[in-house]
Amino acid sequence: NSHWCAEKYRMMFQLPPHQCVVIKNAIEHFPGRAVYQEGQKLKLIYTSTPWRGLNVLLGAMQLIKNPLIELDVYSSTQIYGDGFKDQNDKTYADLYDQAKQLSNVNYIGYASNEDIMKKMPEYHIFAYPNIWEETSCMSAIEALGSGLHGIVTNYGALYETCSEWPTYVQYDRNYENLAKCFAYAIEGIAQQLPTEGMQNLLGAQVSFYDKFYSWRNRKHEWTNFLTGVVNDRK
Repeated sequence: NSHWCAEKYRMMFQLPPHQCVVIKNAIEHFPGRAVYQEGQKLKLIYTSTPWRGLNVLLGAMQLIKNPLIELDVYSSTQIYGDGFKDQNDKTYADLYDQAKQLSNVNYIGYASNEDIMKKMPEYHIFAYPNIWEETSCMSAIEALGSGLHGIVTNYGALYETCSEWPTYVQYDRNYENLAKCFAYAIEGIAQQLPTEGMQNLLGAQVSFYDKFYSWRNRKHEWTNFLTGVVNDRK
């Protein structure tokens, strides 16, 4: 689902390149974007599992001084089902408690994708200090396709999935350093977001994801691929 992923598989398993194909992820929801006005509360959203960088993001939020910056956390192990949650959620209980105690963070927990997409126009920033090597990232595609500005690490396939649109923070195995850099990036974007140039950029970003990541166009790639497989077997 990304060229980054294909390259990793090719190198690790010595796959023949001519037998590989990349078909990227796609979305169908483009709910419109929130146009940020100077002086408004700046709303950040985190929508991934807790082990993908929530610890770093909460560390960053503790360093942020701007009272207008607020983070909503939609994170739980529930996404993988009741059994998975029963076995694993307690591992992140301290992290959830930390989120609940921070004055600039609202811990919401699990919400369905449908509910999150309905709320997406309320947000301005997709905050994702990822420490897990993604092969793509549906959360990022959905958020950037909704017109949120991304602040993400340049780790795994994120630099491909997010292209040139977000603010990239250099990945660092020292999570304290990463949290400091991420906090700096958030506060910097808070000053740039109201500008006309940034708002025009976000409009172009939505058009980009609509063109290259919509199911309206991706379905043709799948149709061509599957048709070719069927014809090749005849």
